Amino acid sequence: MPSQSKDQWRHQFRAYRRSLSLRSYRARSSLIVHRALGVLARAGAQVVHTYWPLTAQREVDTRPLIAALRGRHAEVVLPVVTSFDPDTPTLEHRRYGGPQSLAPNRWAIQEPVQTELVSPDLIDVIVVPALGVGKNGHRIGHGSGYYDAFLQSVASPRVALAYEACVASSLPNTSHDVPVTTIVTEQRVLNP
Repeated sequence: MPSQSKDQWRHQFRAYRRSLSLRSYRARSSLIVHRALGVLARAGAQVVHTYWPLTAQREVDTRPLIAALRGRHAEVVLPVVTSFDPDTPTLEHRRYGGPQSLAPNRWAIQEPVQTELVSPDLIDVIVVPALGVGKNGHRIGHGSGYYDAFLQSVASPRVALAYEACVASSLPNTSHDVPVTTIVTEQRVLNP
């Protein structure tokens, strides 16, 4: 079991993100997206759940991934926070209808508004945000528990996009953590 706590890992992963120049951030994101598109194509994914990036925090930029998926006529689904109560972290899933369909929530995360709800049962692959991920498949997110709650209810493959520098041999986990099935970095694709 790793000796660092989840909060210590979060601090380390966020520090790495802050260290990225804009040029390095764009280059690494581009490589990750290119590899992720290959993973999704091999999976035959037609309905893909992903996230809109917090680019100011140097979150892997999924916007080119979203554009490429739509160019391939895949349906893109984005999460919408439906409860801001930390005891009941819940999301709903809405079809992405283009940038004009987005509005920021209270955390400045862009979410689709007034678009069609999509049942989690229809999602082929879930692209999961991660500050960092372990080779054991466990990821460290922002700590709110939204994705852990969502992932417990679905059986779809789960793909984490992460910088190579934010991949650890293993990360701490709890009983409610759901591991990812694939990790995509700018250097490789791992299947825990």
